[in-house]
Amino acid sequence: MFSLISVIWFLKIKLMFCHLSDPSCFWRIKETENDLGDTETYCLFSISTKQGYVKNDYFSWNIDKKVTPKTNHLIFSVYLALEEVNKNCHILPNISLLVNIECNGRKYDEKTGLALKIENIIPNYSCTNERTYLIVLTAPIWAVSTKLGPFLFMSRIPELYCGHFHPLLSDNEEFPHLYQISPKDTSLPLAMVSLVVHFRWNWIGVIVTSDDQGIQFLSELKGEMQKNIVCLSVAIIIQTEMSMALKELSMNYKHISISSAKVVIVYGDKFSPINYALTLWISQGILRIWVSVSQFDMITILGDFLLYSSTGTFIFSHQQPEIPGFEKFIQTVYPSNYSSEFSFAKLWWTYFRCSLPPSNCKKLKNCPTKTIFTWLFRTPFGMAMSDTCYNSYNAIYAVAHSLHEMLMQEVDTWSNNAGKELEFDSWKMFSILKTLKFVNPAGDLVNMNQNLKQATQYNIFYVMDFQKDYGLKMKIGRFSEHLPSGQQLYMSKEMIEWATDIDQILPSICSMPCTPGLRKSPQEGKDICCFVCIPCPENEISNMTRILKMRYL
Repeated sequence: MFSLISVIWFLKIKLMFCHLSDPSCFWRIKETENDLGDTETYCLFSISTKQGYVKNDYFSWNIDKKVTPKTNHLIFSVYLALEEVNKNCHILPNISLLVNIECNGRKYDEKTGLALKIENIIPNYSCTNERTYLIVLTAPIWAVSTKLGPFLFMSRIPELYCGHFHPLLSDNEEFPHLYQISPKDTSLPLAMVSLVVHFRWNWIGVIVTSDDQGIQFLSELKGEMQKNIVCLSVAIIIQTEMSMALKELSMNYKHISISSAKVVIVYGDKFSPINYALTLWISQGILRIWVSVSQFDMITILGDFLLYSSTGTFIFSHQQPEIPGFEKFIQTVYPSNYSSEFSFAKLWWTYFRCSLPPSNCKKLKNCPTKTIFTWLFRTPFGMAMSDTCYNSYNAIYAVAHSLHEMLMQEVDTWSNNAGKELEFDSWKMFSILKTLKFVNPAGDLVNMNQNLKQATQYNIFYVMDFQKDYGLKMKIGRFSEHLPSGQQLYMSKEMIEWATDIDQILPSICSMPCTPGLRKSPQEGKDICCFVCIPCPENEISNMTRILKMRYL
């Protein structure tokens, strides 16, 4: 009995240690010479099949230098998945997946490796096209998919959208050919309010876009705020039409500047004027503690983080594992440009293990530069994937596993046609894909069935400048929707205390808590979070802060 208890306690301690010591840190160089920043261009990946193993040597020279590093990152993630699938005889034996990539009006051809100008990027729409494409992957600009939709449907080609989830694209009647890889942010409002409550903030601002996505998020956020007695100081809705947004720019700037809320939540379509408004306001001195999502975790054309803040920014990102071999793959594909950790850090966030910060630094901001870099380069680096890249990586595997299912269902048919070029039914594959479950090489269970409610998990990152030209991003917590209420949010106290200045700034509250001997008195016409403190009546006493009623002596 004693030994059993000992084993249980050992396992419990071990699990707690693993839970608390999840080493997730990233660093990045803010390259000022790059006048494009993290600008993203729309890419269309047309997938086809070919019998036998095809060695994808062609991609080593077809990376267009005019495409931004972030777009190159997306291309690399697709090619990595293709290379892994084509070498895996257990998924598609004697079959390879090929891709034609079209980005920013340029076409990458797998035969020539040349970037060709094209007038029409619709696959299967030209009678001169020798190859029939099975499916297309698109990312990251959702609005382009709405324009391409009718042409893709006419061409009888299904589409997998790999950008961030957008509710408009989930309309099956308007887009029957399209399926979104990214999960819907069903629990994001709850997750963000949980973070606010954790830091005892109750007075916040919100900036959203005027589309359905932004308005729905604001509505759900207000509901969670009301449950947790968090009040709204200011709500700014940025118009999605640039002309309208510019007309309201000055008025919205006035609203955000006079708001006393020190914490502002940002959400919406980053490809809308919200991007321009935030860049302009921050450059004019609007500094807040920003709380947002990975879409806004980017560097602007000015060379700074979009949501720059001297006190740091909190970013929610869908939980995803590190893809093994991604860094080595990029170095193999394009060694001239990505041969060092510094080159990687210019492309995107670079992963390193950071469970033990420098022992001689009690606060990150006080660490000498030499100590910081010694800490950075103490362990091997890995290339971190963005959400869009990870979605694209999984999309290739989803296509491969769907074809595998088709082969298993029709094994007799394929056996009778041995030696002939295989022709797959795109729509049958598409139907299988939408209910598929598989485990990717990183060990992550990918569930493609979005008709089933899936428990969302978010990593919570803290982003800051540790020098003028360097950014540091640290995982400080997580939110797990599937856990019981009260246990969904986990925050690492050690990382927060070391990396942030949260304890040194004034709290984002409307009124300071009442000291002992005083009680709250609501103010007419104001939120419940805003009050004045008045003395307790005679024969009553308060020996606690935040008290509404006194007790009799």
